[in-house]
Amino acid sequence: MYILRIFLPVLLIGLFNQSINAQNQYAYKVDLNEISNDKLKVELNTPTIPKSKKVLKFHIPKLVPGTYSIYDFGRFVSEFKAYNKRGKRLKVAHPDPNTWVISKAHKLAKITYTVDDTWDTELDNKIFEPAGTNFEAGKNFVFNNSSVFGFFEGMERVPYKIEVDHPKQLKLSTALVNEQVDEDTDILSIPNYMDLVDGPFMYSKPDFTYIQVGGCKVLVAVYSPTGKITSKFIAGEIEPILRAQKEYLGGKLPVDRYAFILYMTDGISGSGGYGALEHSYSSFYYLPEMDPAQLAQTMRDVAAHEFYHIVTPLNIHSEEIHNFNFIEPRMSKHLWLYEGVTEYAAGHVQVKQGLMPIEDYLDVVAGKMRGAEAHKDDLPFTDMSLGCLKQHKDEYLNVYQKGALIGMCLDLQLLSLSNGKMTLQDLMNKLAEQFGANNPFKDNELFPTIEKMTFPGIGAFFKRYVAGPFPLPIKQLMEKVGIEYAETTIAEEKTLGGLENAIGVDFTSGSFFIEKFDMLNEFGKEIGFQEGDVIKTWNGEPLTLKNINGLLTDFMMNVKVGDPMNIVVQREKEEVTLNSAYRMVEIEQNHGFKILEDATPEQIALRKAWLGEYTEKEMKP
Repeated sequence: MYILRIFLPVLLIGLFNQSINAQNQYAYKVDLNEISNDKLKVELNTPTIPKSKKVLKFHIPKLVPGTYSIYDFGRFVSEFKAYNKRGKRLKVAHPDPNTWVISKAHKLAKITYTVDDTWDTELDNKIFEPAGTNFEAGKNFVFNNSSVFGFFEGMERVPYKIEVDHPKQLKLSTALVNEQVDEDTDILSIPNYMDLVDGPFMYSKPDFTYIQVGGCKVLVAVYSPTGKITSKFIAGEIEPILRAQKEYLGGKLPVDRYAFILYMTDGISGSGGYGALEHSYSSFYYLPEMDPAQLAQTMRDVAAHEFYHIVTPLNIHSEEIHNFNFIEPRMSKHLWLYEGVTEYAAGHVQVKQGLMPIEDYLDVVAGKMRGAEAHKDDLPFTDMSLGCLKQHKDEYLNVYQKGALIGMCLDLQLLSLSNGKMTLQDLMNKLAEQFGANNPFKDNELFPTIEKMTFPGIGAFFKRYVAGPFPLPIKQLMEKVGIEYAETTIAEEKTLGGLENAIGVDFTSGSFFIEKFDMLNEFGKEIGFQEGDVIKTWNGEPLTLKNINGLLTDFMMNVKVGDPMNIVVQREKEEVTLNSAYRMVEIEQNHGFKILEDATPEQIALRKAWLGEYTEKEMKP
């Protein structure tokens, strides 16, 4: 075996390349054992180029679906060279960051270049980590393929084969098809460039857990530098969500495989954010390596959102998404559907399937309303979608706020018009049946199509609230389900006494002190803090630069009203012990909801059709 690995590769690789070219495929090769300064060498044996092609453009994407930001992934490519069959270099021009123009392209046989990873870059316009790459020699490799592999203009539908040589201790996690050669070589088979970009993969020390949900085999793969987060833990947290979504989607899932790929970082995000990016058969997560108890609900919420993308845009999308132009993209006007309905479903599935009480869900809705206040409510959502890359770029994040509220209002409108017989999920199922993964709709025809499937009033809803500038009719729709809306409300909130705003840091001594006494709330002042107090211990634990985030976050996660608090402070020349009992504080905030005790039978029936029956007193065990 050892001798074969030493003396046969040259012959085998040669035969492999000939076979690939004979099948007219992109034949890529990367070797993860050869990394220098976080840079990876890439080789491409090109598909057959027509003799008529004297000049040919090679592209690395400008942006990819799901990110809605211009990233210019070609910025990370260098040392680009093109060769003919005799190994002679061909002339190459590089007119823009994402394009290489090759002369005498009909003679082209091979391309080589070097790719730098995106996570450690010093370049401006940082790429959101779940859309980028990470090359850590011997430890971890993250491939979002838009940063590494390219395509020839007009040849996006040609198949790909990617050979990856890797250290034996690192194993592959992906939803792509892997034709494994041996313990340190994988070959990935991909039908076209769209599917390649849609299939991230990661190499790391294996920590894999599999879940079977209906007919779908789900992989959970985790890289956690300290081992604090495991795939078994993540699988245990998201399995109830996946099973709930199966029921939410009618008892079956539209995919037979799925991969959750998680990179847990013990450092600081270069892009300034954490989160995930959806794909048709997988999702990639970049999250802080926090205490598992703190991570649990965040993981459930994010996983619910990303997994729902198997419905849209996988099975319901427009021509702009289906025939995505990676260099000069045209945006769809239906971000309310792709991201808004998805975000709505991520929360709605939890309350509908008894994983969250109705009261908690209504707090989520009120939070979405408060979040939407930071955006332009009179900007038609279809206009925002079309202009989200440029003129309305700052409004994009509203897809997770007002976009989700649009989904909620559409669901309520459907329930109201059908007397509880038709839900938004019923509509999504109808759309998936009519269109599906390979049959996109025309952007301008979606609203009329939905109106034909449902009721005339739905057409008016879209015209007024999605394609128009009018505020969503949340109050009126909530009345139909026996829920009272208030513009302002008094709520009890967990706080640290305002400490997060009042505290200062002395980096020389590594200590924390009360810098802005006036920023403490009434509870913080009741504890007994005084301006200038240096906080020594918190419930018996010394407060340091390294543990403050974890210590106080853990406290907030677990503290209950009435729990004793013991805080030692240095006040001038003496230590003072502050003893208190934890309590909530009352705050006034915009938007609130209350379930009406005197709701009519009709309102209750409609509410149950929308949210199920699980109030705080009726939760599933």
